Amino acid sequence: MRNTIQAIAHLFLLVLLCPVATAAPVKNTASPESGKPTELARVAVMKFFNQSQSQNYEWVEKSLPDAINNSMKARFEFIRQDEAKVNAVAARYLTNEGEYKLADADKIAKESQTDILIYGNFRLNETKDLLLLKAVIYNAQGKKVIGVVEESSPLDAKIFKAIDMLAQGIVEKIYAFALAAKREKGAENDLKILVLVLSFTSAEEERQAVAELELLKAELSSSYSGRYLTIYEFHQQYNVPREERQKSLDYAKKREREKLVAWLEAHGVRNALIVLVADKKVAITPIQQGKSAAAVTYSVNARPEEKKVGIGRVRKELSPQKEKVELTKDTLTNASVTLLHVSLMGGKGFLDAGNNLGMITGVSLQYGTQIWRPWLQPQVKLDGYYILRKEPVNYLIGGTLAAGLGYTLLIGNPLALTPYAMVGLFAGTVRNTVQAISFTLPVASAGLNFAWFFSPKNGLSLNLHSQYVIDSVAAGLFLTGSLGYVHRF
Repeated sequence: MRNTIQAIAHLFLLVLLCPVATAAPVKNTASPESGKPTELARVAVMKFFNQSQSQNYEWVEKSLPDAINNSMKARFEFIRQDEAKVNAVAARYLTNEGEYKLADADKIAKESQTDILIYGNFRLNETKDLLLLKAVIYNAQGKKVIGVVEESSPLDAKIFKAIDMLAQGIVEKIYAFALAAKREKGAENDLKILVLVLSFTSAEEERQAVAELELLKAELSSSYSGRYLTIYEFHQQYNVPREERQKSLDYAKKREREKLVAWLEAHGVRNALIVLVADKKVAITPIQQGKSAAAVTYSVNARPEEKKVGIGRVRKELSPQKEKVELTKDTLTNASVTLLHVSLMGGKGFLDAGNNLGMITGVSLQYGTQIWRPWLQPQVKLDGYYILRKEPVNYLIGGTLAAGLGYTLLIGNPLALTPYAMVGLFAGTVRNTVQAISFTLPVASAGLNFAWFFSPKNGLSLNLHSQYVIDSVAAGLFLTGSLGYVHRF
């Protein structure tokens, strides 16, 4: 009897464990912002639509998803969704030759439990001598397309190169978006310090080098994790002594790269870019972990797309070959706090001199954005008033321009809540039964903006605002409410 009970217990335990043992594992990581576990993002690379209708290129349908998946695996940790299952879900929705309406893409993502959808098409051009490839990247967390990548190739072995370039472009788009989302949440980017050093021998070369440096800084900071400083910013932020500053600049001007690399390493910098402009050519030498890589060159007058290709090669040198980024669900939420509120206003004003103001009517514009950190959100508010008749005041017409700081809460939800405080000026004209008096007075104000988004970028806005007009004779308090439209940039 005892053996029978033990056998039944073992069998019962086995039944319980079987689903756990056979289920696909979902890796959890700790979110640095909240400390809560987060899941790896689920990525679906769908079948690409063959617009060419030629059997000669059916192999591209298979090669594209595999190439994209391989490039993704080399750069990210993520979960790849079953392509056949996602395509089966997608088959229920209308497709425009491999592309979907955003509403349908969102439904496909939800039903297949996918965080990123990658889909697209390929076709022959009108002269049938080029193969055109197009990929669309849809982020289900943000309910929007975060990138479109296009490549073309002659109808020869270069098609394989074009497929690889398309796959790499998709990886760069996803990484740039995840990096922007991380920065938006206030995450630190001090893992690597990259000092961009100019090298020049004349004033004209310096001007060109500075222009190329700013371009390089802007391009790389959008797609590569790290802090980007010019040599001058490095001197200032790290309090480099004057004689040491001059030494580094002399090495740069004389183009003594080895001495400059040694100087940087002595000051704790093992990652840098040396930008050299000479003979209308830009040469960028990446210094990675103290070692110089091959210089990347392009013409000063090169087209923007040619410069982008050159900077792409620089980016490739900077990217650690074996370092992978965990592509988690929370890194795909990019809920911008750059908001514009346009509202109709109503309320009541009160004066120390007596209850001489009628009802307030008007319009309100408020714009807020984020600079550097989440808590640094400048706000600008412009209000226009027409205050109705109340004896002895016939009317008051005027407006307020104020600026201050706010902080947006509840980001990542359909809601956003922004408390703020401001100072500014209130200017206008008040007309009574005897005369019209114009005025300009300082104001201090505070308020609360409540937004509800019915789409990723558009929503309804409710604003509660109080404003104190500072005046030694007739100080006033305005209490207003505004209802209108909010747009998220």
